[in-house]
Amino acid sequence: MKRGIKIGINVLILTILLSSFISADIIFTEQVKPVYNLGDIIYVPVTIKSLSDVYGVFQMDLICNGTLINFYKNGVKLLAGAEKAMDSSLVLINSIVQNNNGKCKVKASLNEEYQLSEEFKISNWLNVNGGIEGAEFDAGENFWIKGEVKRESGENSNGFVDVNLISRDLTQNITQLGTINNGVLYMNFSLPKDLRAGVYFIELDTYEKDNEGIVTNTGFAEYNISVRQVPTELELVIENKELEPGTIMRVKAILHDQTGDSMNTTAYITIKNSADKIFEQKEMDTNIFLEYPLSSSEPPAKWKIHAVSQKLEAEERFEIKEKESANIEILNKTISITNTGNVFYNKTILIRIGNTSLNIQTALEVGENKKYVLSAPDGEYQVRIATENGDEINKTLKLTGNVIGIREDTIQFTAIAWVLFILVLAVGLFFLIKKLHKKKFSIHMPSLKFKRKEAKELPTMREDSISRPVNKAELSMTIKGNQQEASVVCLKLKNRDAGERNESVRDTISKIKRTAEENKAVTYDNQNYILFLLTPAKTKTLKNEILALNIAEHIQKILSEHNRMFSQKIEFGISLNTGEVVGKIEDDTFKFMGMGSLMATSKRLATLSNEEILFSEKINDLLRVNTRAEKETRDGTSVYVLKSIKRDNEEARKFINKFLNRQEKE
Repeated sequence: MKRGIKIGINVLILTILLSSFISADIIFTEQVKPVYNLGDIIYVPVTIKSLSDVYGVFQMDLICNGTLINFYKNGVKLLAGAEKAMDSSLVLINSIVQNNNGKCKVKASLNEEYQLSEEFKISNWLNVNGGIEGAEFDAGENFWIKGEVKRESGENSNGFVDVNLISRDLTQNITQLGTINNGVLYMNFSLPKDLRAGVYFIELDTYEKDNEGIVTNTGFAEYNISVRQVPTELELVIENKELEPGTIMRVKAILHDQTGDSMNTTAYITIKNSADKIFEQKEMDTNIFLEYPLSSSEPPAKWKIHAVSQKLEAEERFEIKEKESANIEILNKTISITNTGNVFYNKTILIRIGNTSLNIQTALEVGENKKYVLSAPDGEYQVRIATENGDEINKTLKLTGNVIGIREDTIQFTAIAWVLFILVLAVGLFFLIKKLHKKKFSIHMPSLKFKRKEAKELPTMREDSISRPVNKAELSMTIKGNQQEASVVCLKLKNRDAGERNESVRDTISKIKRTAEENKAVTYDNQNYILFLLTPAKTKTLKNEILALNIAEHIQKILSEHNRMFSQKIEFGISLNTGEVVGKIEDDTFKFMGMGSLMATSKRLATLSNEEILFSEKINDLLRVNTRAEKETRDGTSVYVLKSIKRDNEEARKFINKFLNRQEKE
């Protein structure tokens, strides 16, 4: 009895203590947006629901980068069970925010009670999307600069733009001021009449100002133009537009200027077959022939040649003609006929044995060979074969048999015959080993010893992680498979929607995917992101970060080369990350699920990249001895910017050379 009373008293005391600490609930009645820019207003309405009589000071603070900034304070007195709505807002101006950007929260507090809002970002960045109408101009010419300028929060910008024309050697700098109205950038830029020829940079510096004239949000974009001899037409000259297989196709590009004269520069020439498969892609000097040898068995078709030079394109076609031909030889008593053309060979061949004429009705696929055995009563005979080009093969042969005739030699090693031969050989080897074993005959093999360095590079893998080769990857949220460490190369194509309408862009993206997949990566294509995953299940090694680094480096080179050659630029970012995935093979597809923040971090880093290779902290630690990277903070995120790759060991150099040589042959 006493014990029960004691427990009741304790419960009562605990209830009183708890009620004394919790006096009111603070509720955010409207969620904050994910991103705000300087100049925006943050509305943070709050409802206070009292649990007991309460009075005190209610205040709201902005928390950014560990800094607490108060922007609202008011007295509150509520009876138990009452509630009160508090409408507050925060104007993001420099005098209040105090240059605090990045990830922030709002703290609402009453006495000792407080609540934190969802995390949001305060940005000072303007996104500039647009371009210049044209790329090469005459001195004194005007051109239009058009674009869209938005705050990172998505709101249209109203501000200013400084257009700077800067020469490559930095000796000339011409500035023209423009305005941005409701997110629209539209201005005419005039080139001076005395502007010398050369390559120039057009830099767009966009910015907004507050009421005090202080710059708040800023953005940047850069383009190239040329003031020089103007190319007007690109011509492709094919030496012969109708070719037989086994011959050489010769083509050259000629770039004409506004007067029709040819210009000495380079052209990027691509040769494709009728299925649009690239057989040759090479940068050549204009006015110089590119020679491409055609295979003797290349089937008849119309091929396409595409050329790009100085942002002009040209296309021509040539035809591979049908060639029905065969090689005929007499070997002892056998006639060998091989289809050396590019189409089905179906002709009747006349053969004379002495004074007797016989016919062979051939039916040969491209490259196929058949043999025919001659027979005749014992003796010497003059054998003559009339070829398709009018020549005649004459040979004196000793023949045997009962009558003059020809039969097809069907005793040839076909695929089935080879299988039977291997089976017989295997059975014989089995019985031989069994016999030697009975004689207790033993063979001593020298032990295999690896050097310390080689032994370290041998991968240790679970047997169930080895899978058949796949190239395609799919993200699955309900997968059950093997958990394994993966290295991830993430490529963000920032203007993919506009670019993929261009054939050169599509070819470059296909080239990147083919390069990565040939180096044991699986490809996950997701909207503007292409992720290449290197997993032990595919590469048969647990150390994939070096291979991922080389793939990322080569992707960067392919895209930089594209942007140098083609008018349709590809805006991109590349990241390198590592983490755990769960994956398995289903229907020739690698289905996987990234663990933790692997996928989100890879995409975030690629978004922050400006045509550089950015590392996560984890993979930077793994690659520290192979690379030099510098740590930066971008939009509140820590990144490591690749500055150089150390090529100290011979093995790394061989890998890169092999990597590049294979690409050049494509």
